[in-house]
Amino acid sequence: MKIEITPMKTLNYDLPHISLAGLSWGNEDNPKIIALHGWLDNAASYTPLAAHVTQYHVIAIDWPGHGFSAHRPAGATYQLLDYVYDLYCLIEQQGWGKVHIVGHSLGAIIGAIFAATFPELVDKLVVIEALGPMVAAPNKTQESIRKSAMAQRNLVNKAKPVHTCAQSAIDARFRVSDFSLDIAKILVMRALEPVAGGYTWRSDQRLRLLSPWRMTEEQAQDVIAKIKAKTLLIIGTKGLPWVRESLHSRGQLFDHLTVTELAGGHHVHMEQPVLTWSAISTHIAQ
Repeated sequence: MKIEITPMKTLNYDLPHISLAGLSWGNEDNPKIIALHGWLDNAASYTPLAAHVTQYHVIAIDWPGHGFSAHRPAGATYQLLDYVYDLYCLIEQQGWGKVHIVGHSLGAIIGAIFAATFPELVDKLVVIEALGPMVAAPNKTQESIRKSAMAQRNLVNKAKPVHTCAQSAIDARFRVSDFSLDIAKILVMRALEPVAGGYTWRSDQRLRLLSPWRMTEEQAQDVIAKIKAKTLLIIGTKGLPWVRESLHSRGQLFDHLTVTELAGGHHVHMEQPVLTWSAISTHIAQ
């Protein structure tokens, strides 16, 4: 599969609490789409879509700890709701007003929570391979906190792996993924930094820590029920099973939900950029 890559502008935003990087393309005077990537990915996740985007200004950010964005300070972890604050600060600081949000996986979860929490800032919502927050049973709370704290302590002074060349890192990502080598290269090349002996990952190792807290299903459903934006869910035929399964209990909670299934896996938006953009543009134009 040949992936078209469009020239784009690099971005840097200095928020009061952290610096965010990103990529953008399209006319800056056009309506804005804020593109939110998934866990351990980066803004390059959306570059296959770029060649097909018209009539919009797309801003794809690197989440903290990912890509070229800053890491959270020592002692902090990557709590789900902290990302919601990051997004709120960015939109408010830039004075963008109401925007369209497209999110994949973790980005889709954050986008959904944001849309529920700040409905005045979200026009249309697109969620790819996620339908609201992942949850945990209430009786697992203490166990999760304990495991998370211990894992964080054990991570201190742990060295990142070093690859002798970029291709080694690309191959490593490819081996644990369900997508092509071309897609692995797109994601990895924005995720690497040169070090003595080769390359290592830019991403913060704390991203891999077990979350000490997750919402209950009751809380997650309450969040979803508060989403007023018209929402499009895009799923891959070989995507995450829990997303499809959650449609039974969560789909009916949306004010307006459209579901589109495309051939592909969890990164279906990178595998099927033409069809993905067609679905997104149709949804936003409604």
